[in-house]
Parts: sequence; C-alpha cells; structure tokens
Amino acid sequence: MNEAMAELLSPLTASRRAHSLAVGRRMESVVGHLPAELRADAVTAACLHDVGYGHPDIGFHPIDGARLLRTRGYSPVVCHMVAFHTAAQTEAAVRGLDQQIFDEFRLVDVDGIDAADDFLWWADLSTGPKGEEFTLDERLSEILERYESGSVVYRAIIRAESQLREAFQRVSGSR
Repeated sequence: MNEAMAELLSPLTASRRAHSLAVGRRMESVVGHLPAELRADAVTAACLHDVGYGHPDIGFHPIDGARLLRTRGYSPVVCHMVAFHTAAQTEAAVRGLDQQIFDEFRLVDVDGIDAADDFLWWADLSTGPKGEEFTLDERLSEILERYESGSVVYRAIIRAESQLREAFQRVSGSR
C-alpha cells in the first residue's frame, strides 16, 4: 500500500481498513486470471473499494468512493470497479437512488471489465469484516446478522443474493 492509499483509508475504522486491505490481497491472489492491462487497477480497486465510507458525499459509499478516487486521478477502471462493487446497483435501488448515478462510471468497451468486477465481488464476499477469510455463506450470514432485517443493507443483500452467488461462482469456476 502506498502513501496515497493509506491516506485515503485512514478515516475508515480499523476493522474496515483491515477488510479493505485483505480484499486487495485476495484480489492479488487471483488477478493473474485477468487481462494484464487490468491487473494493477483491479488490485487498487479492491484495496479502495470501501473508501467512500470514510469520505461521504451523497451517503452511498460506492459512488462516494468512485467520485473521490476520480478527483484524485485514479483510472476510469478503478472508479468503475469501486462504483459497481458487490451489487451496488441493487443497494442503490433499495435506497431509492436513481440508477443514473452509475452512468458517469460505466465502462462497456474495456476488455475483461466484467470479469474484473466479478473478481472484486468474489474478493469482497470471501473476506470478513476484519479481514478474515470467509466462505460465501459465512459472509452473507455475517452481513445479515450485523444489519437489522428492515435495514437497507439487509434488504439489498436478500434481493441481490442470487446475483452475488452467480458472480462468486463465475470466479470460483475460473480459478
């Protein structure tokens, strides 16, 4: 982790920093399956995927993080991956946010971006809240236990579960 990344992560709680850095390490373990030109950006996005929690703007951490990273000169690939990580669009819908908030970060012409997104989802979903290695079922259970049943995050995870499992399986099948 470089100094700029450390500064961006510094407002996060110690456990969220540990989670973020562990997600980056998980990404490093599989990044060789991605096109070479995406590898460094995929690891960076994994390390910084939750940075928006420490730098709130609209109060939705995937977009807050992507916007912050764009202002700091991070690549469109990093910003896209942070904006779209781990069913962010589903959570935005549950929050009642307009899906157009994602348009400024959407990349469609980048070879391998869908796989890179899947790998970030996999890394996030296989890493516990303090950086420990989890199975997908352990991670989903942990999230559902941590949030109340009526909360936005709880409802988003329930709504996105099949999508999360499909992304996780695509990565597990390619390793």
